[in-house]
Amino acid sequence: MRFLTFNLWHGLSPSSPVSMEALEPTGRRSLREQLQLEVAASVQADVHFFQEANPVRTRCALLSEAVGSEGVFQRDLTGMKLFGVGVPYNLNSGLITAVRRKWAMKPLQAVSLSRPGTNFVRNWGSWQLREERFALMCETILPGWGKVLLVNAHIHHGLEATDTIGEELIFLADELELPASAVSELKERLAKGNAKRALELEVLFRTIESLEDRYEAIVVGGDFNSRPSSKAYAKFTEHGFRDAWAEANPQDPGLTFDSETNLANHLLQKKFPLTLVVEDLSFSTKVKERLMTLARKHERSPRRIDYLFFRSKSVKLAVKSASLIGKPNAEGLAPSDHYGVCADIEAT
Repeated sequence: MRFLTFNLWHGLSPSSPVSMEALEPTGRRSLREQLQLEVAASVQADVHFFQEANPVRTRCALLSEAVGSEGVFQRDLTGMKLFGVGVPYNLNSGLITAVRRKWAMKPLQAVSLSRPGTNFVRNWGSWQLREERFALMCETILPGWGKVLLVNAHIHHGLEATDTIGEELIFLADELELPASAVSELKERLAKGNAKRALELEVLFRTIESLEDRYEAIVVGGDFNSRPSSKAYAKFTEHGFRDAWAEANPQDPGLTFDSETNLANHLLQKKFPLTLVVEDLSFSTKVKERLMTLARKHERSPRRIDYLFFRSKSVKLAVKSASLIGKPNAEGLAPSDHYGVCADIEAT
């Protein structure tokens, strides 16, 4: 069975309460979206997990047709809408799970990881005043596997607090002679992204645990905005999940978010605001810029943040291969700011 997870990049940046700023010209976006269809079709996957599809209803129909699959979607970033009308007017982003028609698929539920049980995001309307992340749960029956739970997830994107950025912050604080209280405040702000991801993953694992007894296997695909060295990644291994890429390519870092090889899209992405805020701190302009330079450096560092995780109860599974898809074409255009992860996982 071939699985694909691919963050398609909505290509928008917050500009005002009314609209999102397009980071690329309309013509370029159209070319990129067409390339997404072509690349996804060429993979010939059995199961597809897409994130940041915008507008999600339209992209679901087009992608499902292109890959010969039945697709379902869940809006996750939409703002305030009623019957499709509202603000931001150009933001209707979401998750798409598509399974080849010969296997069939049943949607189960969509869970807000940010505000479980209290979210208000429906097909006919939404009420969102801030970022909200979801997981889309579906099921299918795959030959040799049995009944499989499919989980498509997109986790909070905030700056990841790593040991490296922590060490560099201390070094910079010494150089700039920042007081201990300021360093403590900066560390707390850096840690917010990790803390938010941890809470979202708690909701995700609780939901999986409530469903897992019904299935022979579980496959989780998505953008987790966390490196393999992170606590978020460790949570998956603690829960018995295997990493398809790591098993197939143990010596290959598999960088899915790579500003060095996917240069054109990442140059556009520079306009997207960082989640670290320092404007309200009583620092000089020079100090603030040095701090933001440090944050930008780490936000743009190449890393692996997109994964295909899986685990099984009774069926034995083996990863045959895994590859990155969506690299820049001869003209230097890539379909997204992420690379997709494709893996062949077989019942043995």
